[in-house]
Amino acid sequence: MNRPERSKFVPGLPADDDIDTPTKSSTPNSVKIYDGVADCAMNDADTIKNVKIRAKDLAQENLLNKVADYVDGFLRDRLLTFPDDEIFSIANEIYHVTDVKYDVFNSDDKLMIRATVLAQIDDNGIMNCLVRFFKERIEFKSQIEDLKRQIADLKQQLADNQQNNPQVTKQIVSEDKISPSNQNVDGALELYFKRRGKSPIRLR
Repeated sequence: MNRPERSKFVPGLPADDDIDTPTKSSTPNSVKIYDGVADCAMNDADTIKNVKIRAKDLAQENLLNKVADYVDGFLRDRLLTFPDDEIFSIANEIYHVTDVKYDVFNSDDKLMIRATVLAQIDDNGIMNCLVRFFKERIEFKSQIEDLKRQIADLKQQLADNQQNNPQVTKQIVSEDKISPSNQNVDGALELYFKRRGKSPIRLR
């Protein structure tokens, strides 16, 4: 991505006690206007409508790239680095098309249609995406911890079963070719999840 100019309006990240409160109102200088422009040539098999659609799609793609560059700079201003797919996801969510204009002109004896897509973004929309991201990350970490505890319990149950029911363990090992040693307990866990119709999970 091209590095955009740094934004003049720099709101702070929400405090921990405000994490559940999305920003609703626009702040002065928080709204930005962007445009995307694209030209498409019309050939003998085309209709005006089809060329307009193609030009608009290309213009909107150019617009999205501009918005994504701005979002990337906005995040970097706050010492945050997101992967490109996350940045495009945020950009796609926050921009709102306000107008689409078409111009028809000739170029090298070809009829050309130029589409201009106008849109606006609100920095508060980016902030709300960040609030949601951090909330989801906290929830995800909690789910991972719960899953780790469940797997620890399963390992303990398997160890107890190996000690108290060696015949049952031998039968499982024989049928499914899983070593009962503690070093290969992941194999038994795969069997546990497989029999319950779940994907095997490995956590080290």
